[in-house]
Amino acid sequence: MQATPRRIATFAAAMSALCICSAGLSATTRPLYVRLGGEPVMTAVISETIDRVVADPRLNQSFKGSNIARIKRLIVEQICDLAGGGCHYSGDSMHEVHANHHITQREFFGLVAILRQSLRRHHVPLRERNELLALLAPMAPDVIEVRIPPIPKQSPP
Repeated sequence: MQATPRRIATFAAAMSALCICSAGLSATTRPLYVRLGGEPVMTAVISETIDRVVADPRLNQSFKGSNIARIKRLIVEQICDLAGGGCHYSGDSMHEVHANHHITQREFFGLVAILRQSLRRHHVPLRERNELLALLAPMAPDVIEVRIPPIPKQSPP
């Protein structure tokens, strides 16, 4: 069978259709960790996030005297585990890790804001950013020790 221009065009069209169909399917079936960019992207995001938090005097109090390289490695490992990347998180529980660090809501949400910026800077799509944040959000009660009381409602005059 000779490769004619028509057969080549037909083959190319069939392959394109197959790729388009499988790309749509794989986007929803691939693990979140892969869709986040895997280890290279998560390592870059976490490294940038922690470096920025450590450099910020409003947010860095709980990192003083800590092994920053170990923290970065364990956070990437934890995200890999949570997001279906095939890793096993080897660190302690979030409650144990953060106990007696007196982390405030402001510090916690400051780190989250920097994490969101880093995810955007590394071109992680919105859907994947939201999925990751949804996995991390339940950890907040184990991290935050100092809650800011709500502003009391004032009664009408």
